[in-house]
Amino acid sequence: MKNELSAQFDSLNKEIVLSINAKNYARATLLDQARQQILHDLASSDIRSVDAEFFSVLEQSALETSKLIDIVEHDMKQISQDTGRTVRAHQGYSRNY
Repeated sequence: MKNELSAQFDSLNKEIVLSINAKNYARATLLDQARQQILHDLASSDIRSVDAEFFSVLEQSALETSKLIDIVEHDMKQISQDTGRTVRAHQGYSRNY
């Protein structure tokens, strides 16, 4: 379980990074839910059965997640600005007719 858990968690982390870089937020959300389930299952089990490697992977995941949140926030701000410009353009266009 020890190495398998670390490998599975690390794999999910990598797939989340790829999904966010591809702007596939729905997939990233599903992968994050699976990752959260691993953490939930871990919290419900005997923590002594988890190896130090997993905690290292978990720490790295926290750092990557922080960076990914910044990327998503930037993307969402850009989408919001683009949408606002489009709405204003449509409103201006519709006033002329």
